[in-house]
Amino acid sequence: MLCPKCKTDHAHRSHRRGLIEYGVAVAGFYPYRCQECHLRFLRFRYAPIAEEPIGVEREIKATRGAIKAKRKRRELLLYGVAVVLFLAFLYYITRDRGGSSDLGSLAPAPFPSATYLAPAVS
Repeated sequence: MLCPKCKTDHAHRSHRRGLIEYGVAVAGFYPYRCQECHLRFLRFRYAPIAEEPIGVEREIKATRGAIKAKRKRRELLLYGVAVVLFLAFLYYITRDRGGSSDLGSLAPAPFPSATYLAPAVS
């Protein structure tokens, strides 16, 4: 938050004091105090900042934007690789194994005869 008196970016939210500040806080105005000139002022909390950021702020914003973009690219690449691996796994488990095209080969084998199951009685 920029101070309206000294135009530095050292103003921070301050505690509310008195009924007037509590009353205007209902409308969204909050007290701020500058650390440089110690000016106390009220500012609408949700108002867009119209001031142009100074050089250091611009550099910090650009760096944060680059970090976010890099993180998004990394996540997108990771999710893409995961989808490709999942599809490869699905293809592997559902592919045709190349057995005979005869459906009769899938029928169960007949039961062995009784001579194989029971020992010969003498």
